[in-house]
Amino acid sequence: MKTYKMNINGEKYTTKIKEYKGSEVIVEVNGIDFLVEIETEKRKEIQLVRSPKTKPQTKISNPRSTKIASASSLTAPIPGTIISINVNIGDDVQEGDTVLILEAMKMETEIAAPKSGKIKEIFVKEGAPVMEGEALLDIEE
Repeated sequence: MKTYKMNINGEKYTTKIKEYKGSEVIVEVNGIDFLVEIETEKRKEIQLVRSPKTKPQTKISNPRSTKIASASSLTAPIPGTIISINVNIGDDVQEGDTVLILEAMKMETEIAAPKSGKIKEIFVKEGAPVMEGEALLDIEE
């Protein structure tokens, strides 16, 4: 299994190519497996005709967006999957309260509030995969 270290948008990731299946590859990124389809490049001359007012349409294969962490954000300490969110927006929490549970490598990790305050925003949903350092929720004092 070949291991690569990647820097994407300032974030460091460890990736491994685990298995090739024809035009598909199983790639592990920070402990989470992804199925990637490899497209072969066709070397055909294509002439693009478009009016200057037309903008190209962009299709996003994975519409999941990540929130950039702010000073009030609680971030994922490790990559994994959110299995339980124990708070709602507007809830008051005390420092040390378990606000959500993250599963990584078949182990559950309780994520505690780093400070007392009120839940301002929740950026993830149960069942969502998260990367290390990804913002999970905001707590305002």
